[in-house]
Amino acid sequence: MQITTSIPGQDNLVEEVLASFTTPGTIVDIGTGSGLAARRFFEAGWEVTATGFDMHAYHKDGEGLPEGVRVLPDLDICNMSAIENASMDAVWCAHVLEHVSDTGRALAEIRRILKPDGWLFVAVPPFKHEVVGGHVNSGWNIGTLMYVLADSGFDLSEGRFVRHGYNIFGMAQRGPGVLTNGKLHRANGDLEALFKAGRFPKGFEAKQRFNGDLPAVNWKWNRAPSSIAVSRSMLASPGPVPKMRIGFFVPWITQGQGGTENVGHMMANAMVARGHKVAIFTFDKKAGPSLWPLADSIELVHLSENDDEIADQMMLVEVASRNLDLLVGLHMNRTFVRYVRCAQKVGLPIVLSEHIDPRFPDWIGTFSADERVVAFSGATLIHTLVKAFVPTLPNFLKPRVRVVPNTIREPKALAEPGKEKDVKYLLSVARLVPRKNTSRLVEAFASLASDFPGWKLRIVGSGPEESALRGQARELGVLDAVDFIGALDDPYPSYREADIFVIPSIFEGFPLTLCEALAHGVPAVGYEICNGVNEQIIHGENGFLAQGGDGVGTLPVELRKLMEDRGLREQMGRAARESYLSRFSNEVIYSAWEEMFAEAHEMGLVTSQPRNKDIAAVRLSELIWGAVEIEYSGNNSKA
Repeated sequence: MQITTSIPGQDNLVEEVLASFTTPGTIVDIGTGSGLAARRFFEAGWEVTATGFDMHAYHKDGEGLPEGVRVLPDLDICNMSAIENASMDAVWCAHVLEHVSDTGRALAEIRRILKPDGWLFVAVPPFKHEVVGGHVNSGWNIGTLMYVLADSGFDLSEGRFVRHGYNIFGMAQRGPGVLTNGKLHRANGDLEALFKAGRFPKGFEAKQRFNGDLPAVNWKWNRAPSSIAVSRSMLASPGPVPKMRIGFFVPWITQGQGGTENVGHMMANAMVARGHKVAIFTFDKKAGPSLWPLADSIELVHLSENDDEIADQMMLVEVASRNLDLLVGLHMNRTFVRYVRCAQKVGLPIVLSEHIDPRFPDWIGTFSADERVVAFSGATLIHTLVKAFVPTLPNFLKPRVRVVPNTIREPKALAEPGKEKDVKYLLSVARLVPRKNTSRLVEAFASLASDFPGWKLRIVGSGPEESALRGQARELGVLDAVDFIGALDDPYPSYREADIFVIPSIFEGFPLTLCEALAHGVPAVGYEICNGVNEQIIHGENGFLAQGGDGVGTLPVELRKLMEDRGLREQMGRAARESYLSRFSNEVIYSAWEEMFAEAHEMGLVTSQPRNKDIAAVRLSELIWGAVEIEYSGNNSKA
C-alpha cells in the first residue's frame, strides 16, 4: 500500500521549491516518511536519495517510492558517511530536527554533503506547549530557525522563510561556515555579529531580543497554495473530521450586516458545504429572513430579544430539541454568558468565537475583563482572531485558545494598483463611527492633496460621523477631492478601482475590509498599534504600518511612499494577493474552522465544577446554576 499522508501544508512547500528551482539536480530527502517530497522531486527530474529510520513502516522494501530513487534506510542525520562530501545540490529536511538532540552536529553534516552553492530546504514544527514523544525540541518560530541556521554556518542572505500550515519553513544556502576569530560567544552580541557578516536575509535587521514570531521573511509565492489541511491541534491521530450537527449563535443576522454576522454566515455555509448539518440561532422577535445568504439546508431559529429567565428557557428548549453535537457562539459582549449557560444546561461542548479587540467592549462597558474570564471559563475552546489577544486571558484558559483569522468572499476580478490612469484612489471602507478613526485619514489626505492632484480619497460607508467628516474635509480645503460614497451592498467594485487601501482604525478584531483589499491585490496602509491590522499588513511587503493613531502620526509618510511610486504599488499589490492566498483564503480558513469545531466536539463539555482557588470556575458555577446573576446593562448590545 502506498502511503501519501503529509504534514499539513507541506505539499504546498514542495511545489513552491519546484517552482523556484526549475533546474533539477541531486537532492537527498532526510527523513523521507511517506515519500511525498521524494516522489515529487523525482517526478520533476531530480536525482533523489531517500533516507530515514523505520522506513519499512512507510514503504516495505522501498514500495511506494518510484524505481530510480536511491534508498538509504536507517541513515543517522548526525552521521551521513554514506553520502559523499559536497555531492548534493540540495537537501530536503522536513520535521526531522525536532527529533535530534545535537542540532549543531546535524546541520554540520548537512553542510558537509551540500555543494558550495547548494541549498537546504528545512521545515520544523511551530512552538507548542504540549510535550510529544520523540520531540526533544518543543518547537520553533521563524526567528529561531534563522538564528540557528546562521549560527551553524549557513548563508541566509538570499534565503526565504514562511510560517505555513504546521511548518516553519526556510531556504538557505550552504554558506562559508561558522564565524571564526572569536566573533561568536554564545552570548549577547552574536546576533549583531551574524547580521554584520551578512548571514541573515537581505533587508532583515537582526538584533538582540527581536520578535521571531513572524509570518514570513522575504517570502513570495511563485506557486500560491490552493489549499492547506490544518489538523486538530496536531492530535496524535486526528483521523477524518466527523460529520457534526452544529448550532451557531449569530446574534443579529436578520437585522444587520456587520462583520460578526458576515463571519457567522460564512462559517455556517462552509460547514454545510463540508457535509455538516447546521442550525443558526438569532435574536429577532419579528422573525425576519437572514440579511446574509444562507445555504438552503440551514435552519434559521428566531429567539426572543429579551434578556431574562423566560427568554433563556425558550433558548434551552430550541437548542435541546435539535439534537446537536456542538454549539458555536459568536459575539463580542456579555451575551457569551447566556451561550455558556445554555450549553452547560443542555450538556453540549461550545466554542466561543470573539470578534473584536477585547479592550474595546471593556472600555465601553459592554463586557468587562472579569466577565469575559467568567464566560470563557465555560467554553470548550475559545476562538480568537489574532495572537495578540491571547495574553489578555489568564494562564489557565490559554490552552483552550485557538487562533484562526477570518476570511472573506473570494473576488472574481482583481485591482490593478500599478496601472497608469488619470484619477487614482485611496480607498477606505468602514462604518463612520469614532472608533474607525476616519478623521485621521481625512487629515492625512489633506496634508498630501496638493502634492498629488491626480488622487482622490474615496470613503465607502455611512454612519453618525459623516456630517462631521464632510465638515472637516471642507475646512481643510479638500472636499472636492473626497468622495463620500455611502454604504454599498457590494463594495467589491470599489476595491477593483482602488490603488491603495487605508484603514486608520486603532481598535479592530480582524478587519474584513482589509482582508478584502488584500484579496483584490491592493496594497494597504494602517496603524501599527491596531491589532488585526498589524497581523494582515506585513510592513514593507504588502503595505506599510504607520506610527500614531491618537494623532495622525506617520500615516502621511507611509501613504506618500505608495502614492509616488507606481512600481511599488504594483509590487506590493502582488504581495497583498499572495499573502491573502497563503494565509486567509477560503480553503485555508474553512479547514481551520472545521478542525477547531471537530476538536471541540472530541473534547466534549467543560464541566463547571469549581476547582480549589479557581475564582472564575466558582463564579461560572454560580452564574449557570443561578446562585448569582451579573447585573446586565440593558439587553443584548449590538456594539
